[in-house]
Amino acid sequence: MGARGNFYRDFPGAKIVRLFPRPAPRLPGKKSGERVVLLQGPVGTFFRQLQAQLDAQGHDAWRICFHAGDRFFARNSKCINFLGDLAEWQRWFSDFVFVGQVDRIILFGAERPAHRIARAIAAEAGIPVVALEEGYVRPGYITAEAGGNNAGSPLAGQLPPPAFVPVENQGKGEEFRRGAMRHVNDALYYALRNLLTFGKPRQLFHRELSLLPEGFFWCRNLWRLATGQARNFATIQHLLEHRDKAYFLVPLQVDADSQLKESALGWTQLGLISATLKSFATNAPADRSLVFKIHPLDRGHSNHAVFIAETAKAYGLEHRVFVVDTGSLGLLTRHCAGMITINSTSGLSAIYHGVPLLVVGQALYAHPALA
Repeated sequence: MGARGNFYRDFPGAKIVRLFPRPAPRLPGKKSGERVVLLQGPVGTFFRQLQAQLDAQGHDAWRICFHAGDRFFARNSKCINFLGDLAEWQRWFSDFVFVGQVDRIILFGAERPAHRIARAIAAEAGIPVVALEEGYVRPGYITAEAGGNNAGSPLAGQLPPPAFVPVENQGKGEEFRRGAMRHVNDALYYALRNLLTFGKPRQLFHRELSLLPEGFFWCRNLWRLATGQARNFATIQHLLEHRDKAYFLVPLQVDADSQLKESALGWTQLGLISATLKSFATNAPADRSLVFKIHPLDRGHSNHAVFIAETAKAYGLEHRVFVVDTGSLGLLTRHCAGMITINSTSGLSAIYHGVPLLVVGQALYAHPALA
């Protein structure tokens, strides 16, 4: 009855509630290395290569796919296609972690809905999580942190850094290049995800995208980049030559970014724009200017530039408020009088250049000695 009791307790209405003792019996065929579970990774083949490398090093790496986009870029072997909703994901993954004797979880984007659930289950089971993120500390590079990213990073609010952080130089990493092929992969991934995923699994989408509007937004992004290049560079040249250390910089973020949604403390892009313009209009000296930098990935999706220009004109600030959507953020930061942000990692540039920084959300660098 022992084995049957263990079996029946997993089903509603069961009368026998005996539990498996921990640890569970070792599964046949489990390798001597760690059993690693990879959830969603960056768009493209990054996790497929990582899975192959982990296996080559003697680990037992498994991939869990949530939709057709994941499946297209995953390996064919040791891949599990999950077809449920978020509630079913919570129960299934809890069981999988226990019965499958998972030693470590690797995921990309700690605040995606499915990943938040996975992190909570891992914390309860005492399983380490490696959370990856792209470009939020250094553009073109993937950051790996224990447990979470940004406000959830083990470094968040720590000064000096915790003792476990190595201080020696680990050498130059390899840049995760976002060339033309990366954009092709992005388009293919989301097209497959939206067109070939039906029913409950759509609940696990970390970002809801409609193909036709997205196509329009990206065409508009390219159009605005091409037609606004000369205007942007003229504005930046004017700021550097005539308003050096006399303008405040507001780097805007992408509204759909999960780190912004989870760690903004209620702030939105529109809210930050409105509050900054109000404060500037009522408090800033007459010789100061205000510069908003639109995020390149949001250039085609939003009309923030138009809203900023219209509001500035209504406030009588049209000659003191500027908007750019391209150019070097580091260069603009180095010559500004201060930076205001919700929790953009642009704040790290301000800290690096010794520029006064106001951060209104939760961020990796949100410490009174820094920001």
